[in-house]
Amino acid sequence: MELVAVTSAPLPAPHLSLMTSGAIYMGQEIQLQCTAPENYPEGTFHLYSHSTGEQLQTAQAPETKNSVMFTIQSSYAMKSIECFCKYQCYVGNEIQVSEVSNVLSVTINVPVWVFVVVGLVGLLILVASVLVTVYLLRRNKKKKQEERDKDSIWIDQQMTPDWSDGNHNMVYDANSVSKTDISNTYLSNVDSQMESRSPVPFSSFRT
Repeated sequence: MELVAVTSAPLPAPHLSLMTSGAIYMGQEIQLQCTAPENYPEGTFHLYSHSTGEQLQTAQAPETKNSVMFTIQSSYAMKSIECFCKYQCYVGNEIQVSEVSNVLSVTINVPVWVFVVVGLVGLLILVASVLVTVYLLRRNKKKKQEERDKDSIWIDQQMTPDWSDGNHNMVYDANSVSKTDISNTYLSNVDSQMESRSPVPFSSFRT
């Protein structure tokens, strides 16, 4: 719980510093130290967001100590953070509040593995798109070929395997059979049909 000061005279401002060394990446813990002047130990320290003014954390300094450590867990949505701190402590019998510290700005970098994952996901999406496109093209080509095959069929389903229609009417390929062969076959069929007919009796006498 934040204490309320009863005096109008602010205490000297603390100093806020970054304790995490090196580059800071998304998802990494960030350590900040808020330090009051040495003659103001055992204070209660508050960390605030500079953009919203929201109080983020509160920490009590140990006995005889004039600084505290704040730990912030950065999220993957953060690009940077800006914070400041202040403290309050007893001066005599009264609680006094300090002025605000310097604003500390921390840049949060994107890890290399994020770029790798994004690249792999993009590559997988590209490969999947190509495979789907190839599949659709092949299926469309196969469908068109089947339609062309259906349109090219001209033989009646009732035709026998010897390429006749069962009524002594032969079907020929105009490119493979000559006209003479067709004529001879036709005459043979006519002779065969005439021989199979019964002769009609003829009489010269009138009844």
